[in-house]
Amino acid sequence: MIDALGIRNATIQESKDFIHGIQDIVASVPPFVSKYLEDSPKSKKIEIEPPQLTTFGDTCIFTWEMKPGELSDFLPDVGVFLSYVIVLGLKKKLAFRGALSVGNYIQSGATILGPAISDAAAWYDAAEMIGVIATPQYGQLLSTTNETKRFTTMEFLKYSVPIKCNISKELWVTGWPDLLDAISHKDEPNFYKTYFSLIQHFPIPKGTEEKYFNTEKFVKWAKPPNMFLASAV
Repeated sequence: MIDALGIRNATIQESKDFIHGIQDIVASVPPFVSKYLEDSPKSKKIEIEPPQLTTFGDTCIFTWEMKPGELSDFLPDVGVFLSYVIVLGLKKKLAFRGALSVGNYIQSGATILGPAISDAAAWYDAAEMIGVIATPQYGQLLSTTNETKRFTTMEFLKYSVPIKCNISKELWVTGWPDLLDAISHKDEPNFYKTYFSLIQHFPIPKGTEEKYFNTEKFVKWAKPPNMFLASAV
């Protein structure tokens, strides 16, 4: 479950742009995931049972039905999939933040209910930065899986996430900075030039600046600037 920062009080034109951006993202994600899973036995699942998207207001719910035995195999792919949504959002001038959960749910058209949805709903607007966090409940599964299948920095990272009430919690978060670098590196090797060129287009009304400052801190933690200085020498 994700929402777009700054859309709740959008103008009619901004709302239209949001709808068009979401439509473009929905159309772009399945081909990316199929390409990412290419030559893998898992590629058939995205064709037969692709993730579903439901929207209401400025909030989007992605659901992906799978059997319990499939969870550990697909967890890394879910991280990349959601990182791609964040990257596409930035390119569409949409700053997404949200939460990821796992569990039972039922879906009938635009109606989605169940423990997994309730868990995600309790956390989707908690993070004070751009990105998708795992709820504490889902984080336990990620920690267990990480002991046998180490996540790459493009999938999930354990980070001290700033959340509401001026506190931070150690949570799993999708590794979208690494994916942004991988996607943009051919056209622009300087990762920070790419990042700031995207962020500069976002309006930052007074009172929202901490979310962007926190996002910058996360990006610099995930992709330390000295990495790029060293590679340029």
